[in-house]
Amino acid sequence: MGWLSLFGDLRFMTGAMVALLGVIFIAYANRASWPYVRWLAGSAVLFGLAQLGFRVAQLHFGVRAEGIGGPAAAVVVFALTALLVGLHTYLTPGARHQGWRFAWLSALGLVWVVALVRVLGDNPFRGPLASSGVLVAASLWLLWRWWHDRWSGQFALAAALLVQPLLLLLAIRVGLDVRTFREITPLPIVLVYFFVLTLILQRDARRLASELRRSEQAEAAMQRLADGLDRTVHERTAQLEAINQGLRAFSGMVSHDLRGPLRNIHGLSEMAREAIEEGQPAQALPLVRKLGHESLRASRMVSDLLDLARVEQQALQKAQVDFGELVRECVEQLAMEYPSARHAVRVGPLPVVVVDRGLMAHVVTNLVGNALKYGQGRPGLAVEVGAQREDQAWRFAVSDNGPGFDEARASELFKPFSRLAGEAVPGTGLGLTVVRRVVQQHGGEVGACGRVGEGARFWWTLPTA
Repeated sequence: MGWLSLFGDLRFMTGAMVALLGVIFIAYANRASWPYVRWLAGSAVLFGLAQLGFRVAQLHFGVRAEGIGGPAAAVVVFALTALLVGLHTYLTPGARHQGWRFAWLSALGLVWVVALVRVLGDNPFRGPLASSGVLVAASLWLLWRWWHDRWSGQFALAAALLVQPLLLLLAIRVGLDVRTFREITPLPIVLVYFFVLTLILQRDARRLASELRRSEQAEAAMQRLADGLDRTVHERTAQLEAINQGLRAFSGMVSHDLRGPLRNIHGLSEMAREAIEEGQPAQALPLVRKLGHESLRASRMVSDLLDLARVEQQALQKAQVDFGELVRECVEQLAMEYPSARHAVRVGPLPVVVVDRGLMAHVVTNLVGNALKYGQGRPGLAVEVGAQREDQAWRFAVSDNGPGFDEARASELFKPFSRLAGEAVPGTGLGLTVVRRVVQQHGGEVGACGRVGEGARFWWTLPTA
């Protein structure tokens, strides 16, 4: 038989294909895949080159099959052992001591082959039976891995490894001679190697697709986070700008408004002292009353500034709060300063919400207190506190029939130190600023509407959850 005729020989071509497959494995391996590719590729190259060598020896050098039966069995054992070590490394990331695993598995396989060959004696199928035993053991191991990992590729590989033992049983059953059987034996082995390559590529492709999806999801999450941070930066910038504006206004107030009450307190105290020293206590009494008024005005300024600072820095202590009970408690406290509060304030049905009770009490006290303060002396003053559900939020409102305000200037109400009533009604202009910050910290909004002489309505929202 000529050398060119080898390319038409089935066993020669299957050996060449398996060896080429191993070379492709090596050529396209990367650092991450090298720990298992070197075993899989080495197994393919060893098996393929051995098939090529044995076939050339048979066809061109007249070597009988029986003469190479022992070396052929050893090569099959080494190749299958390397294949199993490579699969174990692939299926068990981080596995170590693969060289030792290859050594003792190879030794175990050789002992099995030698023992079975001796037991079977002159049976012509003793070599195929020995290799079939190795393949069956490998199939059982893959089925065990499949039971634990549930990767369908292991099940498919186990089925592929069982093809040769099944063919052997069929050949023995139909009376096929061993020479003919050996001609078709390489086909199942080639099938196994192609299965390994295809399944690993398929699994790696799925892993890559999964990693790409996770990368896209992570990128989308990062983008959402960046957008959220951008919004937070803008919000914080706006808050800082508002605080800076308030601080600038505060510096002017300290130099004028706050210094005024302090200067008045000093002057009135000097006048009262002189009147007492001159034996005229009756003249000192109205001066003492003015002293109290001025000290109270200065105290309110300082108190409102402290409230604003506390709201800006304090972390929310949220809990479930019965808002109806909270409003009634605030009304009772206001009744100490405004006796008409008990009959002027009407409280409608209010929900249970999750809020910071102390800060929300400040909101209620400020808004209801403003309605009572600005409506003092008006006959039939009525203040209503109510709430209604709107989508995912509760809208609360404090409405009154007091003097109202110019709605065109509603946006000025919540600015620090802004007072539409001027000095006609005592106050510092910080109360509504604190109200706005408390509501914003709870994730809500605040607003106001009204008309001069027809009353006012202040509202704020709170999330339902």
